[in-house]
Amino acid sequence: MVSRGLFTLAVALTLSSAVFAGDQIRVFFGPKAADDPNGIYANLLTFIDSAQIKLHAAIHEIDMISIAERIASRAKAGVEVEIVVEGEWWTNPKNKAARQVLEKAKVHVIPDTKKSGLMHNKFFIADGKRVWTGSTNITETCLLFNPNNSLWIESVELAQNYEAMFGLYQQGKFGKKPTTGYLTPHPTIRLDQAIIHTYFSPKDDPIPDMVSHIEQAKVSIDVMCFVFSSQPLGEALIAAHRRGVKVRILLDNQYSHPGLTKRWSYVPFKELQSAQIACKYDDEDSKLHHKVMIIDNRTVITGSFNFSVSAIKDNDENLLIIQSPDIAKRYRGEFDRLWQYYRGDPGVAPLPELGDDR
Repeated sequence: MVSRGLFTLAVALTLSSAVFAGDQIRVFFGPKAADDPNGIYANLLTFIDSAQIKLHAAIHEIDMISIAERIASRAKAGVEVEIVVEGEWWTNPKNKAARQVLEKAKVHVIPDTKKSGLMHNKFFIADGKRVWTGSTNITETCLLFNPNNSLWIESVELAQNYEAMFGLYQQGKFGKKPTTGYLTPHPTIRLDQAIIHTYFSPKDDPIPDMVSHIEQAKVSIDVMCFVFSSQPLGEALIAAHRRGVKVRILLDNQYSHPGLTKRWSYVPFKELQSAQIACKYDDEDSKLHHKVMIIDNRTVITGSFNFSVSAIKDNDENLLIIQSPDIAKRYRGEFDRLWQYYRGDPGVAPLPELGDDR
């Protein structure tokens, strides 16, 4: 847990030194130290503290006791707190301590009801006017060890999009069939100089729009993603490379294990490498947990949505396509940092593990 003094320092510095575009979109990358004022952990605590009326969240799992305590403190302060969780992972022994903190505070927790696919979201909504989302699970490994990204976005319209989806989850509506035909209130919004498109799968299939953005690329496409098994995306990236677009791919070395990909009908890394596209695996035991694509230094695709078949068909996910040169510049800087950091040889890749792997 972060000490009170360090956290106070983090709060004091966060809003003045965070990476953001204007004052409505802030971007954070990890891993960073728990007391780093620009890190995901410290800013998530600040985001939770910002809720004065209601705090809603849909999170795959939570094992961080300090985060659970912060959420519980909001409930004890009279804030309406409700959390949707992945039902299977809610009972995982490693989440027990955090779960008990929330239960003791009588936080209303809603496990998903699906028997297939994951409730894979990682978002919070505070007071119906700000959203926290991205690739980061509320776990010690994701918050403090794995490369991840999170966004803090001040927007009533975006919050309404997420609240609407949260409302379906409150009713026990998960997966494709219960949400088919439901329309997102503001699928496209303009915020500062950015245009933001919102998607929730499996209700929405973002792949066609993602492919469309790839097809419009003229200069560069950078991908850093934990799980990548989508054939349409792989083929679109190969087509972009062949017409002269510079394409770079950075994936997690867990998926360098042939045993883990042998059931995939299409293995993008192999196909992209065969097409002579620059491809790298990370070379660490930590998970490269991003789900990011950066196109022409002007468009960023990010969220909980891995570029995988499961994300499209089975999981409950959220994804944003953000058209903003400023935001793209931030993500491109992080991609370049990781691209230079990793050698490209997966080395002795960690053994595949059950969990956030779809």
